Amino acid sequence: MIWAGYILFAMLALRFLVVVANFLARPFLPVKPFTGDEPLVSVLIPARNEEQNLPALLNDLKNSDYSNFEVTICNDHSSDGTKSILEEFQQHFKRLSFFDNAVLPRGWKGKNFACHQLSCRAKGRYLLFLDADVRVSPGFISRAVAYAVEKNLHLLSMFPRQEIKSRGEWLTVPLMNWILLSFLPLRLVRLKWFSSLSAANGQMMLFNAKTYCKYNWHEQLKDAMVEDISIARAMKNKHLPIAVLLGSNDISCRMYSGFGEAVRGFSRNVHQYFGGNRMWLTFYNLAAWLRLPLILFFVSPILAFVGLLMVLFMKWMVSTLSYQPVLKNLTLHVNQMAVFFLISYKNILNSLKGRVEWKGRTYSS
Repeated sequence: MIWAGYILFAMLALRFLVVVANFLARPFLPVKPFTGDEPLVSVLIPARNEEQNLPALLNDLKNSDYSNFEVTICNDHSSDGTKSILEEFQQHFKRLSFFDNAVLPRGWKGKNFACHQLSCRAKGRYLLFLDADVRVSPGFISRAVAYAVEKNLHLLSMFPRQEIKSRGEWLTVPLMNWILLSFLPLRLVRLKWFSSLSAANGQMMLFNAKTYCKYNWHEQLKDAMVEDISIARAMKNKHLPIAVLLGSNDISCRMYSGFGEAVRGFSRNVHQYFGGNRMWLTFYNLAAWLRLPLILFFVSPILAFVGLLMVLFMKWMVSTLSYQPVLKNLTLHVNQMAVFFLISYKNILNSLKGRVEWKGRTYSS
């Protein structure tokens, strides 16, 4: 038990150093707009029952200060007022076009097929995939393209700043960056090697169109439940430079609208944060609850106190990078970890059932 305590402390210390590295790197999009001849950007949005979200995003895009872009939306068999909204906006937003998606072919995941159909209609030198629930600033496209061109990236992806409005969301949504920023130094994602150092977020993915069309990533990974991470790993395996950043005031999103929806959403794919390995997911949950008691009773109270301080400082740094109130996340930390245990349990249950349901479709898990 003594050695277990030392090992768990060392693992916590390593995670602490990862958070420190991310905190010092400040992985945000530089405030540097594109200069020169603007390449055409195809903004591609898959939309399935998004009547509540689309108007805000489309208005944001109308106000963009980037002059050379088109917007194409795939209406993915929506049963709400999504199509009516698109028809209305099309009358006064000339850059906008949309189409109704075809029947989902066997072997495809819904979003992957929608994104593939969108890419087939795109004309731009850059393909900017956005989820319908994101919000973007007027300078967002210009700054994202400028960064991608400067760094010669084949993919730039961002984790939007999360808008959190209910207690249920506070118990769930902060967990995403808590895991991400304590396991992965985001700057190392830019290394062309080590596919294990991969991350991406399907809410925002900016591709070099030439590379995308060469590999047709969404078609190549058509059956991937978590297509964004799978694409990032595939690109790293090809030694293509990619980068991942955090959103600040340039891109934001209210990912989920309540506790139940958030738990269902995260439980679909939380194991992908652990390399797709549910054993590591289980180990993480056990370590989170047993670490400090094991260190306290079998190693050293002083070392346990140091471990507690590291957790508190990690929470402060992650909350700061996420633009979330530090005190709120500190007071909810135990509750959030309990909810993470619930999310992990549901993820493993989905695996045992062999299926998962999302947005009216059933997939194998």
